[in-house]
Amino acid sequence: MTNNIHTIATDLAAWERTLERQANAWLAARAQDEATGPRVFLVCDFEYKFRREAHEAWTYGREPKYDQRGRRKEEKIRWPFHMIAAAAWMVVRFDGQSDLPEISEAVVMTLADYTETDILRGFFNALDAIGRDARMVTWGGEARDLAVLRYQASRHGLSLPAHLHDTSPYARERIDLCRSTAVQADPVHLDEYAAGCGIPAKPSPPEAIGKLVEASDWDAVKDHVLADVLTTTIIGMRWLAAMGEICCDRERSAMAVADAALAACPDSAFLIRDFKPWARDRLREAALRGNVYRMEQAA
Repeated sequence: MTNNIHTIATDLAAWERTLERQANAWLAARAQDEATGPRVFLVCDFEYKFRREAHEAWTYGREPKYDQRGRRKEEKIRWPFHMIAAAAWMVVRFDGQSDLPEISEAVVMTLADYTETDILRGFFNALDAIGRDARMVTWGGEARDLAVLRYQASRHGLSLPAHLHDTSPYARERIDLCRSTAVQADPVHLDEYAAGCGIPAKPSPPEAIGKLVEASDWDAVKDHVLADVLTTTIIGMRWLAAMGEICCDRERSAMAVADAALAACPDSAFLIRDFKPWARDRLREAALRGNVYRMEQAA
């Protein structure tokens, strides 16, 4: 009886070690696949126009509010009264074999040329096209953008893509870089983070974009929303590389982003004046790193 118990215990221990080895091998293979397999990201940004008539209908007859000095406080126009005035996105693909991404679908849509429904359909179709295994990347999207997208889809009778089904701010289909980079630190603005690491951002002050939309200055709005996508893309590639999710040549990848965006938006003042020269200068600096051999040293 004792021998039987000893044999069973030995067999169970051996089986446990076998299972542990298999589990470790599976985890290692999965980690390898995640680091070297194809990775697809859609980086996006949105700008808004206030639906003032709808907001005024809601505030009509409500008791006014006053500050401590007795001045009347205006009701903040919150996201149920926002309509999408502009959207931009860019698809970034790493095939797992190269440290240089393939950049495609650099798209900018505004109310100057499209209806809000057109913009929503275009964006939703782009998400559907890349598949659920791809990741949607925003800066601060979980705080407002996703709420507006879901709200307007419901309002216009549109079906949401799979990337927007999970309402958790930590859904695997999405990355909010504002949340991810800050973790428990205070969240910061996109241009604030970018300024800290020397990446060009926002051709117009953040507080000016609403006025540009109201004034129908669509060239400036288009440049602004495109700039946010470009800045977010650079930050995202650096962060994903640091986290081990992709292998990325920073300088050549930034140049690839600039070239693809300029091909799609050749009139962008931000691209011509700020982003492309910045990417080119970073690439030139990278070429000068390392040992420099002079003729007299080689003789």
